Parts: sequence; structure tokens; C-alpha cells
Amino acid sequence: MTPTSLIITADRGSLKAYRVVETPNRGPSLQLVQSEELTDAHGRYKDKLTDQAGRFPVGNGGGQAASGRHMNAIAERQALETENDRRIFRQLADHIADVVKTEGTEGWSFAAPTQIYSSISDLLPNEVRERIVEHVKSDLVKTEPANLLQHFRSLQPV
Repeated sequence: MTPTSLIITADRGSLKAYRVVETPNRGPSLQLVQSEELTDAHGRYKDKLTDQAGRFPVGNGGGQAASGRHMNAIAERQALETENDRRIFRQLADHIADVVKTEGTEGWSFAAPTQIYSSISDLLPNEVRERIVEHVKSDLVKTEPANLLQHFRSLQPV
């Protein structure tokens, strides 16, 4: 098994990459090498989209044809959310690929919440994705580095 020399944790709006440093007496420790916050992932859509004139009106439930109002605001918002998620996952995958290539690691471990794990990993280049030695489907971005090691079996003492 290829040893893990890099741990990357991600969630919908941020990414942290740690280099695994082996110490002879104390075992592995982690050193933060990159931390990214994606601004597109934070905030509410109504705060980001302020062009009131371009918004679609929402009907009041009765007399839609008579009032000339449209009921497609929900569908528009869902399409916007899907596109925004796709863009965020692409940014995360690009950042991960850059870190893995820069750090020159043979094997690395990746942790992300179950809901987004495959969306991000599917966007990674094959040469980066094939070097993942441990997949952890859990949100560990806010976990302290000292507590992070216990979530990765490849870093546990034998």
C-alpha cells in the first residue's frame, strides 16, 4: 500500500491540505500547506442577486393568467443552485489537483462530506484521482489537525 503523505479535507466552501510529517518518536503529525475559502459558496442567493428588475415575479396562487405573473421563480432558483454547485465543485477539484501536483506526493487521502464526495472526486484528473489511498466520506474541514489523524486508518500505528 502506498503511504499517505498528504491529507486533503473539503466541504462545500473550503479546502485544507496537510502534509504528513513522520517523526521517529511521536509518529505522524500534520503541517498545513494550503487553506482555501470559496466565496461563491457562502451567502444567500437573494443577497448575491440584487437586480430586482431581472427577477421573475411569483404569483399569489390565484388568477395567474389575469395578473400576468409567472410561477417559474422556484425553477430558476434551482437551476441557479445547480450551476453554482457545479462551479464550486470544479473550483475545489482544480485546487486539489494543484496541491497534489505541487506537493508531488505518491499517495494522498481525501475527506469530504458524503453528499459532495463523488461530485468533487469525479472532477479530479485521472492521474490525481488514481493516487488516492484512503477515501473518508466525512466533513473534517473544521477538525483540529491533532484530532484529524484518528480518522485515517493509513496513519494509525499498527
